[in-house]
Amino acid sequence: MEVKKIFGKGVMKCLNVLALLLVMQTANSACIWVAHQPEFPEAANKFKFNK
Repeated sequence: MEVKKIFGKGVMKCLNVLALLLVMQTANSACIWVAHQPEFPEAANKFKFNK
């Protein structure tokens, strides 16, 4: 039972890091479509490199 708890926490930490990296990547890139730039959440602006 204890192994499942440790394994579960490790998996969740990895998913959290991957989600954070994805937010950082999308905060610093533009949409590839010429006619559409979707709304971007204000909370993700703190991850932009150039403000």
